[in-house]
Amino acid sequence: MSEPWCYRPGDHYVLDDLSGFKVRRSRARTIPGGQTGQALVDGRRWEAQQPQDFVRGVADDQSVDVARPRQENRFTVVGTCVVAPCAAGSGVVAVASTVGFAVGDRIQIMLDRGENVAVVIVEIGGGMLTVAPALPGAAGCLGGGMENMVLKMAQDSSSSSSSLLVVESGVPPGAGAGAGAGAGAGAGAGRLLVREGGT
Repeated sequence: MSEPWCYRPGDHYVLDDLSGFKVRRSRARTIPGGQTGQALVDGRRWEAQQPQDFVRGVADDQSVDVARPRQENRFTVVGTCVVAPCAAGSGVVAVASTVGFAVGDRIQIMLDRGENVAVVIVEIGGGMLTVAPALPGAAGCLGGGMENMVLKMAQDSSSSSSSLLVVESGVPPGAGAGAGAGAGAGAGAGRLLVREGGT
């Protein structure tokens, strides 16, 4: 409660910042910090400053004395597409380009049924890739580059070149008679899925 109005030399009245009541200056104290920091209140409402209010940040110098730009990130996919239909059991695939492929490379070919099959290149020549084992399904009948992708897979040094990611049971290994002998009859031309640039 506020005190009765009366004059006291050197002890004027102030308003309590929390309650709004008038109190003598001699009875008022200033809260040092926190949410109520610097508030002038009655001594009965005064609260000590919380230890967390004294926390001070430590300077963290993260500058780099020798600043150099990062090397440019490059992501290159070696790929092409099937340009002529090849039936199931065929081991010869006509492609738009053989650049970037080598004998012994593991590649994956998109079949017409939407399945990626992994095979190994055993021979390259005349726009043809001879692969083993033979394809378990038809490829190249859909006529689009995205539907007939042929992608080079990353080489795994811990495994032999004959190991495959996909194993089809009931399909004898070896190259079959190439149903796609017409390498020139393809709607797609050039290599596909080659992208370079920073990420």
